[in-house]
Amino acid sequence: MLKTGGCTGFAISIFLLLTACGSDQTAEEPLRLPEREKTWVITEQVDITKDAALAPRSEAAINIPINEDLREKLMRTSGPAPKSPIKDTASCMALLEPLDQTRMFVQREGGAWSMFERSAQIKPYSDNGMQIDSNMNKLVFSLRHLCRTARGVPQNDLALKVNGIIDQMGKEKAREHFTEVVGEAPADVELWLKHAEFSRKNATRQVPYSEIQELILKTQPLIDLYKDLWDRKIDASNKDAFLSDSITLLTVIKDRLAREPRVVMAMKEDTEAPLPSRWEM
Repeated sequence: MLKTGGCTGFAISIFLLLTACGSDQTAEEPLRLPEREKTWVITEQVDITKDAALAPRSEAAINIPINEDLREKLMRTSGPAPKSPIKDTASCMALLEPLDQTRMFVQREGGAWSMFERSAQIKPYSDNGMQIDSNMNKLVFSLRHLCRTARGVPQNDLALKVNGIIDQMGKEKAREHFTEVVGEAPADVELWLKHAEFSRKNATRQVPYSEIQELILKTQPLIDLYKDLWDRKIDASNKDAFLSDSITLLTVIKDRLAREPRVVMAMKEDTEAPLPSRWEM
């Protein structure tokens, strides 16, 4: 059974208590990075019965063959080039938007996970569908981040304030201020200082729009296959092809996330900054 809601509460230092209840309620979180888009994809652990946990895994679920011809095609092909090359954030987002709309359509309909769940013949492999949805999100979010930050990554409030203190006092005095005057845990202070330095460097980094355009166009065939898999009606005659094609898609997306330098960079930059407390500076 999936966990879809509930109330959770936790304290971040003695100065801040964050409480969230339900997916639509926004808690008071000073200096926090904007929340990324929420999709239906599950991030919480799924309850599992004792019998299911002890049951042996199907070897077929582990050894679904990859469609090598399809993998090569996905790796080397791209979508059609735009009439005008992207030259700014607006044109970059405009090129990415149709891909993102298709992604969101599939996920509003239940995503790759539901593709597996709707057929008893492939339902045992549903965990692969969840991985496809999650990794597709990471890829599109990374492209969106690159579009928005091609000319530098704006520092968030936390980085600006920490860097401001560093500029006034120097790094060692700032560390002492946060631990001894403000009273924050040394481990948290080190995270702040590391994040502030990382943000300062990224504020002036550049990514050519031509590179981002190429990445978006290379993602088009992956999105097309994502939608194609959703459209397929599964029966005994095409079950094996569906499984092979879906695992091939997952393999290519994972490879892109792990090996494409700009995507790797974007994922690192787009991770959530350490949560600050309500400290006085």
